[in-house]
Amino acid sequence: MHQLLFSGKDNGGLKILCLGAHCDDIEIGCGGTLLKLISDYPDVQVNWVVFTSNDIRREEANKSALLFLDGVKKREISIIDFRDGYLPSVWSDVKQRFE
Repeated sequence: MHQLLFSGKDNGGLKILCLGAHCDDIEIGCGGTLLKLISDYPDVQVNWVVFTSNDIRREEANKSALLFLDGVKKREISIIDFRDGYLPSVWSDVKQRFE
């Protein structure tokens, strides 16, 4: 196995941007890696963004993000309510959100 080394320990901490189209995409897609990075880099900064949700899924996604990011001092969680299955038709709105 090859070990990845990041320079985050030397320049103010590792910064991670997690993007999920749907609630639970981040957890399923890279949850283990994210937990390992959080463990290895105590000064990590995480920005967690989920693009599609509804009232029920938003609450579920926020609770999950808080559990994954427990102990992370610098974190931002954004659960956006774009309609599931319609991201291609709202690209300009998604781009505006990042601007």
